[in-house]
Amino acid sequence: MTKDLLELIQCPITNKSLSLFKIEHSSDSKGNEYCKTGILWSDGGYWYPVINYVPVMLTFPTELTRSFERKNKESLSNISQSVKLPDQTPEKGEESVQKTFTEEWGGLKDDELTFVYNDEELLLLHRDIWLQMTEEERLSKKSVLDVGCGYGKEAIVLTKIFPEAFVVGVDMNLAVIEAGERLVREKNVNPVVASLFHLPFADNGFDHVHCQGVIHHTFSTYEGFKAISRKVDLLKGTLFVWVYAKEDRYMVPGIRGFCVWLYWTVSHSIFRPILSRSPSLIRSFFVHLISILMHPVIMFRGRNKGKWKYANTVHGIRDAFTPMYAHEHGFNEFLGWFEETGFNPVLQRSAHYKEIFGSRLVGAGANGYRKDETIIPRGSLN
Repeated sequence: MTKDLLELIQCPITNKSLSLFKIEHSSDSKGNEYCKTGILWSDGGYWYPVINYVPVMLTFPTELTRSFERKNKESLSNISQSVKLPDQTPEKGEESVQKTFTEEWGGLKDDELTFVYNDEELLLLHRDIWLQMTEEERLSKKSVLDVGCGYGKEAIVLTKIFPEAFVVGVDMNLAVIEAGERLVREKNVNPVVASLFHLPFADNGFDHVHCQGVIHHTFSTYEGFKAISRKVDLLKGTLFVWVYAKEDRYMVPGIRGFCVWLYWTVSHSIFRPILSRSPSLIRSFFVHLISILMHPVIMFRGRNKGKWKYANTVHGIRDAFTPMYAHEHGFNEFLGWFEETGFNPVLQRSAHYKEIFGSRLVGAGANGYRKDETIIPRGSLN
C-alpha cells in the first residue's frame, strides 16, 4: 500500500479518514515507501487489514480477516481498544460472488490471455473500441478507478491508456491479494479488496471510473451502476461500463449465435443456480469435468491456436457457469442509466471491432461524459 492510496481511502462504513499502523514495510531504489502488512483504523470506528500490500476493506468478516485478527492481536491492542473488525451484513449474494470469483481468478492468475485477449489486444479493445478518447482527454485523467479488476490485468492496461493517472483497482475476489506486491511495486496499480456497493472512497473523487463485465454479476446491475457512478468527478469525469446485452442471445448469426443462445439457456437454467450454491470441492469437480470435455475443441478454435491453455478453458467455464448472478440488459435500458445519472453515453465501436478481431462484438458498452461537456459523438451501434 502506498502513501498516495492512504490519502484517498476511507472507512466504507463511517466515511472517516483512516490512519495506518505499519507492521511490515519496505522501500524501493527511488525512495518510494510501501506498507506490506498493516492495519488501517479510525478512532472509535473499525479496522481493516493490509495484506501483501493490499487493503482489505470489506464491511463483513471473513475467515481471512479473522485469521489476521488472531495473528496480530498485539498490534491491534497497540492501536486502540475501541476499534473493531467490521461486522455488517453483506449485500445479497456477495459471499457467493466472492467465493466463485476468488476461485476463477486464483486459477488463471497472470496468464498470457485474459478471456480471449492478449495484452496488446486488451489495449486496443479498451482504448479504441470502448473508450474512444483523444490523447488530450486521456492525458488529462489524474485518477482512475477500475471496479472489478480481477487479477489486475485490465488495470495494468489502464495505466498505459492513462499514463498520468493514479490507478486504483477494486475487486471482491481475494485472489488479487496474491498479485499485490507485483501490482503495487512493478505495475503502478493500487489494488483494494472491497464491495462495489461500499467503495472506500469519497464520492466524485475519480476522473474516470471503469467497470467492464462486473455489475451484472451483482444482485442488481442497476443498483451497482448507481453505486459506481457516484465516484465519478462531477465536472469532467467519465464513466465506462460494459454489461451482458439481451440482444446477443437473438442477434448473433449462424453457429456462433446458436452457441450464444445455448450458453445462456444452459447456464441460467441448470449450471449457475446449482454450482453457485455448491461447496467449493463439488463446484470445482464439475468445472473440471466440463473443461476436460470442452478443451480439446476450444483449444484449436479462433486466433489463439497454440496459446490457449487448459487454465484458460477452466477460467472461461468458471466465468460462464459458477457466478450466482449474470443479468442481461437491453441497450435502451442500459443507456437510460447513463442519462439518469447525468452522463452522455458514447457507444462502443462495433464495426471497428469486427475490422480488428474479425467477429461480432457482444455485450453493451458505453463511455459516459458529464452532460455539461461538449463531446463529438464517436461511437455507433453497428
